[in-house]
Amino acid sequence: MKTLYVSDLDGTLLNAKKNITPYTARVLNACIEKGMLFTVATARMAYACDYRLEGIRLSTPGILTNGVFLYDFGKREYVSVEEMDPPLVPAVTDAFRKNGCPCFLYTLKDGRISIYYNDVRLREQTQYYSEKALKSCEEVALVSDPMEKIKDARVVYSALTGTAEQLAPVRRDLEKIPGVSCAYYLNIYNGMYCIEAFSGSASKKSALKKLQKLVGCDELVVFGDNLNDLSMIEIADRSYAPANALPEVKERVTAVLEDCDSDGVAKFLAAEWGIG
Repeated sequence: MKTLYVSDLDGTLLNAKKNITPYTARVLNACIEKGMLFTVATARMAYACDYRLEGIRLSTPGILTNGVFLYDFGKREYVSVEEMDPPLVPAVTDAFRKNGCPCFLYTLKDGRISIYYNDVRLREQTQYYSEKALKSCEEVALVSDPMEKIKDARVVYSALTGTAEQLAPVRRDLEKIPGVSCAYYLNIYNGMYCIEAFSGSASKKSALKKLQKLVGCDELVVFGDNLNDLSMIEIADRSYAPANALPEVKERVTAVLEDCDSDGVAKFLAAEWGIG
């Protein structure tokens, strides 16, 4: 039986310092060398993953940005992209605006990400307005009307961090838009919540199905800790959560592992693949 192992990053494969430990790197590389099909599924953009995973010899495409992208880590290229239907983009931005919330808009053009926003306060949201984003993106710009900047690009994502109270009405309105998916999850590092909107054809679940077909595997084994991991847990043959996972996630998985600071995923894989 051919098995594909897929792990979330933050709070699952990464420790609380957002790092891959030397032990986890050694185990993953040893397992991959023995023939294990392994990759990651994350809400992160490619530029926020490449440097954190550069010590892992990943040969299976990863699922990025909650399923918007399948990404080849070796070539640093997008294998597939699920863009928003252009007529839906104004409805998405309006769902934020009418609830008093600005948002980031992500576009893709010629393989490069650009980020546009219309409120200077968004620079405080370092999950999105990060040093890596500023260095890696084609453009990160404060503009009076983001819609003017996206006419000749593919819009792939919209995002915002806030409190549960702030984001609840935005979430309700986004979920009313046919053809749009919405990811809502806890930022485990600052206690705020993230809401992210993208194509209705994209999710960790749908990307995982696409990846399963691409690699031709029979069994899916997934690891996750947060609300945006539930869709792929739903279709997994086996699923596991670190002890630090949200209660809603631990209730849904096959078993609970040691926490992310104790290399829970790597220890599980070492035992399953006979790595000493």
